[in-house]
Amino acid sequence: MNIVVISIFILVGMALLLMAGLPMGFATGTVACMLCLLLWGPSSLEIVLIQVTSFMKSYVLLAAPMFILMASVLQKSGVVEDMFRAVRVWFGRVGGGLAITSIAVATIMAAMSGIIGAAIVSLTLIALPVMLRAHYNKQIACGCIMAGGGLGTLIPPSIMFVLFGMVSGVSVGKLFMGGVLPGLLLSFFYSAYVLIRCALNPTLGPPAPQEEREITVSEKLLLAKGFILPVLVIVMVLGSIYGGLATPTEAGAAGGIGAFVCAAINRKLDWKLLKESIYQTTVATCMMAWLTFGSLSLVSVYGLAGGTEFISRLILRLPVSPLGVIVIMQLIVIVLGMLIDCIGILFLTVPLFIPIVEALGFDLLWFGVLFVMNLQMAYMSPPFGQGMFYVKGVAPPEISMGDIVKSVWPFLGIQVVALLIVIFNPEIVVWLPSKMIGK
Repeated sequence: MNIVVISIFILVGMALLLMAGLPMGFATGTVACMLCLLLWGPSSLEIVLIQVTSFMKSYVLLAAPMFILMASVLQKSGVVEDMFRAVRVWFGRVGGGLAITSIAVATIMAAMSGIIGAAIVSLTLIALPVMLRAHYNKQIACGCIMAGGGLGTLIPPSIMFVLFGMVSGVSVGKLFMGGVLPGLLLSFFYSAYVLIRCALNPTLGPPAPQEEREITVSEKLLLAKGFILPVLVIVMVLGSIYGGLATPTEAGAAGGIGAFVCAAINRKLDWKLLKESIYQTTVATCMMAWLTFGSLSLVSVYGLAGGTEFISRLILRLPVSPLGVIVIMQLIVIVLGMLIDCIGILFLTVPLFIPIVEALGFDLLWFGVLFVMNLQMAYMSPPFGQGMFYVKGVAPPEISMGDIVKSVWPFLGIQVVALLIVIFNPEIVVWLPSKMIGK
């Protein structure tokens, strides 16, 4: 069968199965099995089995459930509420201060957990009602929560970096460190945008009431104790990786222990928290596993049929510069991000993109951070961005889906600007990994 026909078969088959309501993991797996049967007969289904079993044996992948468990426990331990109160008092006099507080807390949460859902849901429950009571513009309030919560994709310990490293062979520890500066850059841009908008139009995010602004410096410092536990968890996870003391998998286990310690200190560690956290971790890990099984199987079958060489030749023959090829790849990911899950995008495209990036002579570490920055946009991109549905699921009734969709566009624009800055300034990514101990 001609490789062009095979490519069309995959695209049409995927589209039909997804429109029929089949989950992404099962859709890709079904198409992979059908291709095997059509191309090589029943005995070739062993290809799918080999892909699944090799994935299950991956030591690096153990880091994923560790970080998911850590995020789940921290979400339920009261740490987020303490951080929000601690940061809020310092930005009370500033227009848009509550929105900036939400972005700051989301940045810290990203460095503690590595997954998006926990930050977005927590901040929607804690910060959004406070902003609405303070008469904040709905778009500013929802947008800062989704944009800030999305930093969990980029700021380590990001699950996406774990999966990218597993597929590409790039050091997960270096990917973690490479994501730090771009993540902080985005956090700064989000805060600057809110600050400028609220300075130009104070009704979008009024300052805190006078009684909240009269809190003394000593009281502010007392509230700052809410930072102690989060900072300890961050140092435990990222410090051990940067210092060469632990692998990402070992750091994930240490972070999980640190999360339970935080819950115990806050007197939230009980049977209910343990049961709910383990259940949430199991569900998220299984969902990720099924997505991975299907996507890797499909990419493997397509590669054996000559698909990888076909895509490489097709893209490399485009009349654009090597950097133009990278931009085209980013555009492909942006379009896919509007339609399918980020994990599915990663496993479907990275095995196809990596040979092209290597052939063009680009640094895979730099490309990995670019790719994950792009996936962060997918969590917010209409019509199917998961971040929008996380917010809608727990937001107050007065927040409509229209409000949420309108809120994403300015922050998506900021993400595009940041992506272009990192594309043309690779040192933003590679500088910190080059300083790692034991790299």
